[in-house]
Amino acid sequence: MNRLGVITNPNSKKNRHQHNRAEKLQRIVGDRGTVVQTACVEEIGPALDRFDQEGVDCWVSDGGDGAFHWLINTALRERPGALPLVLPANGGTIDFVAKKAGIRGQCEDILRELSAVCGGARAFPVVHVGSLVLEGTMASGAPFRRYGFACAAGGIGQRFFDKYYEHLRPGPVTILRVVGRAVGSLVLWKLGAAHVDPRAGRYAREIFRPTQAEVRIDGEKVPSTTHGAIHAGAINVNLGGVFQVFPLARQDGRLHFQAGTITPLEMVKNLPNLWRGERIASRGLVETAGTLMTIAAASPEDLSPVLDGEIFSGLRELSIRVGPTFPIPAVRPRAGGIPE
Repeated sequence: MNRLGVITNPNSKKNRHQHNRAEKLQRIVGDRGTVVQTACVEEIGPALDRFDQEGVDCWVSDGGDGAFHWLINTALRERPGALPLVLPANGGTIDFVAKKAGIRGQCEDILRELSAVCGGARAFPVVHVGSLVLEGTMASGAPFRRYGFACAAGGIGQRFFDKYYEHLRPGPVTILRVVGRAVGSLVLWKLGAAHVDPRAGRYAREIFRPTQAEVRIDGEKVPSTTHGAIHAGAINVNLGGVFQVFPLARQDGRLHFQAGTITPLEMVKNLPNLWRGERIASRGLVETAGTLMTIAAASPEDLSPVLDGEIFSGLRELSIRVGPTFPIPAVRPRAGGIPE
């Protein structure tokens, strides 16, 4: 590792209130790297071009999972060949990619550690993190292609993130609040309280509303077209330290797929399993490791998959398959850090 290239996203939830963020990070990396602030995703490409010109061999994304998502997708779309080392800093609300790679500490501490080894003999272990590829067709007929790590294409996962991102500053506490409100609303719904107050149970009806689609996993059709969950993961995901999902993605070369019927009550009963990182117990849910999932909308409602926390609306067909592997340095700042 000889030179760092840092892209800082001022619009990420943790950065939007930090003034002079780019200048602060530039002081940390000094002459061992370049920090570029990107106000929108269209500015990522020119930033990567600058890194190429300056001989950068490690990209750092100062933002959350969404910022890292846009970085790798811009890179893979605009430049052929293998990517340099890429590193997601802990700058988001969940940071599941950084957790998977074993990265610890905040961006400032991570950059101090990286700067200290630039041009030297010491290096960090590199974790090769697998990904998935989404390809499909928009309702307009336009093609769709994205790379990512975890996808909620329909059902409870997609509806959950709709509620999660309604909060101004989402995080682990927000996960508990959404789950708690969903469970409470479900109780009112099942008790028939909506006959007294039309608002009672509305939250549960929204978050547990199934997705109508035809789903195939490795060519085999999932029996139902009413899905309480349509999910895919390339890595086992730690959701804010609250839930552990996609345990089957630990098997090399395959993704963890979930699709089929699962009732709201079954989902609530499985909350302990999600907390422990175990498989979901449901007779109607197909949960397996595989290499390809295809999804075709079976109702007028389009698919709106959530990929790495980013929402993409207006798809009629979608396929999810195994994607490339990304080399990520497992940076763990030493106790006390390294002084600026």
